Amino acid sequence: MAPPTSEGVAPLASSHRKPRSGGSRIAGIWTPADDGDPRLGEVEKKVDDLYRRADSATERPEAAKRTSKINSLRKKPGSFTATPHDHYDQAQLMSRLTARRKDAVAAHLTERSTTAGKRQGAAVSRQAPDGTQSDPRTAKATVQQKLSTARALLSQSAARTRRQEAAAALARQAVAFARAQVGKPYVVGAAGPGSYDCSGLAQAAWKAAGVTLPRATAAQANAGTTVSLADVQPGDLVFFHDGVSHVGVYVGDGMMIHAPQPGACVREESVHYGGTSAIHSVVRPA
Repeated sequence: MAPPTSEGVAPLASSHRKPRSGGSRIAGIWTPADDGDPRLGEVEKKVDDLYRRADSATERPEAAKRTSKINSLRKKPGSFTATPHDHYDQAQLMSRLTARRKDAVAAHLTERSTTAGKRQGAAVSRQAPDGTQSDPRTAKATVQQKLSTARALLSQSAARTRRQEAAAALARQAVAFARAQVGKPYVVGAAGPGSYDCSGLAQAAWKAAGVTLPRATAAQANAGTTVSLADVQPGDLVFFHDGVSHVGVYVGDGMMIHAPQPGACVREESVHYGGTSAIHSVVRPA
């Protein structure tokens, strides 16, 4: 019996060992030589599978690190993870921003158009009547000219008013004188102070007011301004008949003072005493 070895296991007799065929060890697995054994393909598959497992085991820590980092970023307040929902939110945000930008541009263009329209309207308002552009000096000269014209019109109106007031004052004097002669007798060719004919009474009345009239009735009809019967005023002379043979002094309210005829006295009577058709004309001496 053979003595035991250092491991305490007796070696097997060489006569009981079978000789190994030629081969190689791959990844701790003994691979026999290719002697046409059909199990060789299965062994190679097992070897490839072991390599894949080894690679997977090596990559797992790195993948775990990446997953942990992504999860930590998701938990941070400012982090952003691009999920499908996030992409939808981004699209909505960009759409709203684009719409707002379009609205802002449209509002700006509208404001510019309105401002341009106002400027154009102001430019048109500054144009002269002939369509030419007027400068401030021309506009000032136009305004000054209009003011001068207005002052002239006011002055003319004031002067006309003064003349009318002066004429009215003279007419009141003539009427007052004529009324004071009521009751005096009619005498042909008389001009006062004790008696009058029609033209003598008219001449004396206006003489008292400072206005000189011709002596004859027909001449008096041309010695002033002719007015219509509708515009007759106190002091005007009313002439009668086609031959302008009679005259009276109008005193208002359709009445006149006149010396009617021989045998009568100076009296106040309606201008229609002989009918409307008898009136020839009305003259204003002043």
